[in-house]
Amino acid sequence: MNDERAINIKVKISVGNLYEFMMNNNYVSVRGVVSVLFSLVSAVGTVIFWNEFAGIQKALMLFMALLFTVIAPIEYYVRAMKQVKKNFKDEMEYIFDDSGITIRKDEESSSLKWNEVLKVINTKNLVVVYFTPIRAFIIPKSCIGDNFDELKALMEKSTNCYKFKMEK
Repeated sequence: MNDERAINIKVKISVGNLYEFMMNNNYVSVRGVVSVLFSLVSAVGTVIFWNEFAGIQKALMLFMALLFTVIAPIEYYVRAMKQVKKNFKDEMEYIFDDSGITIRKDEESSSLKWNEVLKVINTKNLVVVYFTPIRAFIIPKSCIGDNFDELKALMEKSTNCYKFKMEK
């Protein structure tokens, strides 16, 4: 018989949580760094060569300078607002036990075995459990509360993922 208890965490994803996930997912990678560098180089080029550009060239250079540093983050925030209204308006429950992770929302539930977890990372306010390169369970650290150390120990013991980073 199993002597470990299940860890139940009730989660309500906010716009801020989803926005933090999207920003981390899109900017903490080689692609994200290159994107920001592209915008910064465009900004420097715009300033240096401003007087040499025609009107449309100035507009294009300004657009490229703002694309990944201003425009994309605003677009991610708007997308997060829409997704929270559509997909995260209700509270969800994550149940972690020796067999894996179960997520419940209303009358629906879905389970994931520990061997299906690709990676576990954290941001300032989130723990993110990836089960495909683009799909993940988002768990606000504020919802984990006193269960953090116990959850971390269970996940470290149970997963065999290629990346595991979970810190308070």
